[in-house]
Amino acid sequence: MRSAAICAVILAAFAASGAEARADAPAVADSLARIRAALPPCDGTRGHCIGLHLHVTQAAGDAGVIASPDWLATQLATANRHFAPIDVGFQLAAIDTLPASAAHIANRRDRNNLATDRLHGTVIHVFVISQLDDVDAIGETRFGVAWHVPGTTRKYVILSTAGLDRVLAHELGHVFGLPHSTYPISIMNKTERKEPPVEQRTFADPELARMREGLRDLLRDHVIADMPAAASAAPPK
Repeated sequence: MRSAAICAVILAAFAASGAEARADAPAVADSLARIRAALPPCDGTRGHCIGLHLHVTQAAGDAGVIASPDWLATQLATANRHFAPIDVGFQLAAIDTLPASAAHIANRRDRNNLATDRLHGTVIHVFVISQLDDVDAIGETRFGVAWHVPGTTRKYVILSTAGLDRVLAHELGHVFGLPHSTYPISIMNKTERKEPPVEQRTFADPELARMREGLRDLLRDHVIADMPAAASAAPPK
């Protein structure tokens, strides 16, 4: 009798869990639809349109996902503006969700685990989470990182929703082969400075030359591939 009661409790818990997941599904589906509609397509005049596969963390409870359509659209539009000089644009290729438990990425193992069974296709994978801890400075956090699992070379991007509008562009710079720099104009320069103003910062000319080489290498090695520019989507009602 006791065993039967325990089994009944366990089955009831699983049933409740399933019901909760089903209740969450409409909110998540609506959030993803709004993100798809908000994200700008690649400019059709660009020589290269590169796909991004977004993995966005679900919010706790029946609350959709943690990133707003506007925040993601700004990240993508800013990246497209900074990459325009090398004739590259980015657009959404696919989108799915991460469990709410992925919201806080605390260590190297967490970063590595994001990639498990997810790095498919000739696209750049971008993982959107809430908090990204700095693995080199205890107690500090980061806005983003371009990461790869030890023993592999394929980079993917992890973005914190606390990040400023140019964080995706900065991390994609790493994917295209750039290190941090000391060029005053560069968005790869992490030092505090007053000049030039933030709105005038972009990639320095030598960085653009290096990214053109990085683009060639990524295409040659079939890490990424060109995709047709997508049409803009109408926002859901």
